[in-house]
Amino acid sequence: MNYRNLFLFLEKNLLLALIVIPTENLSDWKIDKFSKIPPNIVSASKQGLLVKVKGSAGPIIYPFKAKVTISEFTIAGDFKGLPVFSEKSKQGGKGFDDYALRIGFIVPGEKKLTGLKKLFAPQWVKQLYAQVPEGTGLDHIQFFNVTQNVDQLGQQRHHPASDLIHEDFFKLVDIKGPFNYKYSFKTPLDALAVWISIDGDDTQSEFDVLINKLELNTSELPASNN
Repeated sequence: MNYRNLFLFLEKNLLLALIVIPTENLSDWKIDKFSKIPPNIVSASKQGLLVKVKGSAGPIIYPFKAKVTISEFTIAGDFKGLPVFSEKSKQGGKGFDDYALRIGFIVPGEKKLTGLKKLFAPQWVKQLYAQVPEGTGLDHIQFFNVTQNVDQLGQQRHHPASDLIHEDFFKLVDIKGPFNYKYSFKTPLDALAVWISIDGDDTQSEFDVLINKLELNTSELPASNN
């Protein structure tokens, strides 16, 4: 047995911590809305976090008290419906930018919102910067999208509406039903908060999404939200 390799393996894995983000209550979540867009209806129970979409959208944010470094995430639940497209190949384009699930992470960086930028920034950008500790900045939101557009699967993009939004289309969904997704980062990702986006405002779609599991593997525990 190579004891050195065994020691390195144990050292690496013992440093990992599992963060189980609560889905049975909303006490540590921030449920917000976008200007001029009807908000989703979000509730929580023993079954999980239920998001009801009715031609609506809105940020669902779980902030950390301090930066965490994430190596992997797992998210599970049930698509009780999906956005409706005349052609799935249009998903992601102008007027069709709806997704049943975007799981996002607010990444710290050097960009700050001050002066005229702050005065004229859209409300969602102000909401984004509100998650950044005073005196620090951010880089972008890294979203991992579940897409119905097979051409997007495995692709990445900077969102055409803002260079603050980066998207990775990591899973394909064809029909409604239970889901269980896991994603491992090649390089661990620093994050200040989780940002979940579920939307049907562009297509005026009506559907529900239940999230009953959200876990992060990280090399450090965040400060308590209590």
